[in-house]
Parts: sequence; C-alpha cells; structure tokens
Amino acid sequence: MTTKKKILFMGKVSANQKAFTLKYLPADAEIIFYEQEGDREKHIATADILVAYNVNLTKDWIEKADKCRLTQRLGVGVNAVDIPAASRRGIPIAITAGKNARSVAEHAVMLMLAVYKNVTMAHINLVQQGKWLKNILRDRSYELSHKEVGIVGLGNIGREVAQLLQSFACELSYYDVVRAPAEVEKALNLRYSDLDSLLQQSDVVTIHAPATPETIHLINEKRLRSMKPNAILINCSRGELIDEVALVKVLQSGQLLGAGLDVFETEPMPADHPLTKLENVVLTPHTAGGTVEAVEAVIQDACENINCMLKDGTVANEKSIVNWNDVKGKVAVAGLR
Repeated sequence: MTTKKKILFMGKVSANQKAFTLKYLPADAEIIFYEQEGDREKHIATADILVAYNVNLTKDWIEKADKCRLTQRLGVGVNAVDIPAASRRGIPIAITAGKNARSVAEHAVMLMLAVYKNVTMAHINLVQQGKWLKNILRDRSYELSHKEVGIVGLGNIGREVAQLLQSFACELSYYDVVRAPAEVEKALNLRYSDLDSLLQQSDVVTIHAPATPETIHLINEKRLRSMKPNAILINCSRGELIDEVALVKVLQSGQLLGAGLDVFETEPMPADHPLTKLENVVLTPHTAGGTVEAVEAVIQDACENINCMLKDGTVANEKSIVNWNDVKGKVAVAGLR
C-alpha cells in the first residue's frame, strides 16, 4: 500500500486558493488546509511539503517537519520564513516570482488615480454625509497624464508599472540597486536616477522594492520632506520601507499632496492608526496582488514546484529557490521553466 504524499498549508487560504490548489495538484495527494488551531501540530511531522502563507515559518516549525522536502511560498516575500533553519535541513524554499506583477502594477496605478482624483474623500462625503463636493474637489484634483513618475525598484512589478504608464505619457525615472540593461530602459522610456534625486524631482513616487535590512525606512522623514509639496507617494511593496510616523507628520503638515498605501508596518493595520484619520490618503488592506487571475497564476506556479518534488524530488527551476546555493548539492532540477 502506497502512502499518500501530504501537503500541509501552514496558514489559512481563501476559497479560490483552495479550488485552484485542487485543480493543479494530483488527486492522489493528501492536501491538508489549515482550518483551526491544532491542524499544524497534528500534521507537520508527517508532511512532505509545507506551503507557507499567512504564517511565520519559524525554526521551531521547520525542526518539527521531519519529512519535509520542500517549503513553498505563495508569493515572493520570505521574511516570515527562517531561511537558515531550512537550509541546514537541506529544504529548498520556493517562491512564485512575477506571477502577480500585473495585478500589483494595476493597483499601484489605481492608487495614483484615486489619490489625484480624491476618490476616498468624494465617496465618504457623498455616501456617508450626503455632501456634494463637486466644486470643492475641482480645485484639488489632478491628471496623472504627463506627470514625472519615479519608480523605486525595477523588478517584475516596477517594469509592469512603467509599461502601464506609457499610455499616460508620463516622464519616467527609476532607482534600483542594480541598473537595468540599456535595452530595457529604452523599451520602457526610463531614465536612471539616484534615489534622492528621484524623490526631489518626481510628482509621483511609487515603491516596488523588497524589505531587507538595507531598505527598512528607506523613505524616512528627511527624504519625505525633500519631495515636492504637491507630490504623492504610493506603496504596494512592504510597509517597512516607509517611516509611517514621519509620513503622518508630513501629510498632516500639507507638505505632501497625498499617499496611496496597500501595505503597512503593522498588519492588520490598527483601526485607530493616524493614517485612517487623514483625508489625503487612500488605504487598501494589502490586496494589490489579490486578483482572481493572479491567485490562479501563483497557485499554478507553486503547484508546478510541488508536483516536481512529489514526482522525483526535483525543483522546477533553480531560480525559484531562494536558498539554492545552500541546497543545490542535494536537489536536482527538472528544468521545466
């Protein structure tokens, strides 16, 4: 009798995530979705694959996973995974890079428009207070077209943002620790800039960089105050990149026109957070990459990694493994993509 391979989801997932998982994983696999306290403790020692989502995958969890052959993230962030602990065990940590890039990019552009057009203020006043602010909002609304937009981080999402903004005829500059090839800059009409110059010159600054020790509070009070007084700030990457206390101060003082934020230093965001009291911000609950299309693409990519590991102990592509240098001597590559 062959024992079913066990796949354990370490955090709660949505109905769509469950449906797509069942669609792309083999029917003979035992899939355990985390539903209530005790599910992880009950199954982790016998799980072949751990799927990390909405959970901190700590050293303690990894050490309890006696049979684990792969940890699969649904997304790209691995700050909630103890990478050294997994590497010591020879466990590959896979991510799904770029699969929700278009969804996040669309969300970033939507926030730019929502801040410029005062969508939140218009909606709240009209629906909750019955106020018709037509004439008032005319004097504080702007077009996105032809604005100078600075992109911080030119990975998959940053490039998608640049592509979307072509139709708005924006002047585009970018900052990244690694400069893009000349052909990429030309194709996307991008101008390379150092970070401080980008912040000082841009009408819109949109952040698409990872959270690392070097990027925590990358946008601090000094840099916020260096921006144009009518500039707006967009963040769809990680909340830790912006000093939120400083951002509140600058927004309250009127030194920035506004901000659109999908991510925060503490998530879920406290209900009494000062940002929720400001009229010149648009806030969304870390939903930028959460479209139906993106969810399916991420799950399909993750299942490809999982299926390779279950079939013959390989990974689909070493580029999807964040700790590849530590495990490459122990894991083969299927080379599917």
